Amino acid sequence: MNYLNKPICATAFGNTGYGSCFLEPDKFIGAIQVTGDFAIRQEDVADLMEFLQGKIHAAIGTRVFPYPKFINVTDNTEDITINTTDYGDKIYVKDGFYDWTFRYLAGGVQLHQELSKNQGANKYFLYFDKNNVLYGYTTTVNGEKVLKGIPTDQFRALPWRLNTGAEAALYQLRFITDPIYLNQGNLGFLKVDFNLLDIHGLQDVELSLVDLAGSVATVLAKTKISDVNMYDAFSTNLTQTAAWTAKDEDGNTITISNIAPVANADGDQGGFALTFGAGFATADKAYLKWVAPATLRNAPINIEGYETPAALEVEAPGS
Repeated sequence: MNYLNKPICATAFGNTGYGSCFLEPDKFIGAIQVTGDFAIRQEDVADLMEFLQGKIHAAIGTRVFPYPKFINVTDNTEDITINTTDYGDKIYVKDGFYDWTFRYLAGGVQLHQELSKNQGANKYFLYFDKNNVLYGYTTTVNGEKVLKGIPTDQFRALPWRLNTGAEAALYQLRFITDPIYLNQGNLGFLKVDFNLLDIHGLQDVELSLVDLAGSVATVLAKTKISDVNMYDAFSTNLTQTAAWTAKDEDGNTITISNIAPVANADGDQGGFALTFGAGFATADKAYLKWVAPATLRNAPINIEGYETPAALEVEAPGS
């Protein structure tokens, strides 16, 4: 307990013995961006992969974002600051901030532009090394030890650099962190029993209109970065009306009464013919999307790892 007008003197100590088993962090090869209130509790550890997958597919605000594999690190961490007096005495002033720049290749310039949308101050990250040890900030919540994201003062997706002929294009992420969160007993860790590189972020899917005939819209669905047509993998899954949602300009639901696969919707590309029902005739526009990722990944749809963040506008008869 602290008392008014009483000096605070250090009373803590750390024993110096150790056994044959201890933590030696290896090369960090990945990071997961989490929210400020994210926490891994002991009850989550038994099925941690499913816990993380659930967070990846959650709504924005609680969603977590796994980043691509790191292939290199530049450690720009500052040295401690020492003040040397005129008499020659040296006085410790402060620790230097951790400052790491990680390089990656997967996803290229398109992914780098997406990651730049997540940059800024006061972000939170978990890191993991090549031995599948997850690192975070350990603290107590309601009397229970939990693993949270490490608060990061600054996170930046640095401007990408050209392929020079001598070196491939550079995509780099920079993390600057107050050392208090990684020292003095605050660094937490968890060895997991699966490959953390198997945890992937959601892929954006873009919808495009091929044809509109009456109340039937023929639509293509392709991944934003790789331009992969979703028809080949999910022609059956996406013929379920439960996989799609449509709203009018006021946010009212427009029913989708039927969906049929179309093998040659646009030349040799497969698509989907959606029949609009109630609400379409009187609407100015229909805004068409897939349902939320958390719903998509569950039965009966069973499409995991995708989202349509932007709705497709379809002109309606009332316009």
